[in-house]
Amino acid sequence: MSSSADARASTTTTTSVTAQRRLMRDLRDLTQNPVEGINAAPVSADNIFQWNAILDGPEDSLFEDATFVLTLKFPGDYPNHPPEVKFVTKVFHPNIYMDGSICLDILQHRWSASLDVSTLLVSIRSLLTDPNPASPANSEAAMLYQNHRRDYERRVREYIDQQLMEDDENDENDNDKSATDKKNRVSTTSSPPPAAASD
Repeated sequence: MSSSADARASTTTTTSVTAQRRLMRDLRDLTQNPVEGINAAPVSADNIFQWNAILDGPEDSLFEDATFVLTLKFPGDYPNHPPEVKFVTKVFHPNIYMDGSICLDILQHRWSASLDVSTLLVSIRSLLTDPNPASPANSEAAMLYQNHRRDYERRVREYIDQQLMEDDENDENDNDKSATDKKNRVSTTSSPPPAAASD
């Protein structure tokens, strides 16, 4: 391997270790300072770059009965670049694409290395009740939100009711699973993966 390739490999490794340390700090902050309505953790102890998150719908909103599952994939140079975040749970919303991707400024051009997982998930949860129809990911939802609010609310409820019905069916099929797993359809753990190194 050439010296330039060696240097690139070394830089990549250093960046990855920095990202791992930062993600472990984010996880520790979430564990020690839990945020109401938000739960997130790595999918497994072997890979801190892949997380699942669970957001409860904000109270006193259209979404309050719903629970939303998201995936977060962090780049090797996190926090210099944002994670790729997607809703697994189907949701009808002006700023959420049909594939679950999210149109949110801090996930694109307004990302900052000072942001952490907790702040990001709080922003996404707030987006549910405070959409930005001027920058739509779902043009139909944005149009209904702006011009036909009652129809928009009806469509949102249809998606939530469908989710609740599917959750009930899954509950009946998974009597041997824990209540948390049944509710969330995903396993998150508060125990951090093995430490790479303390910061």
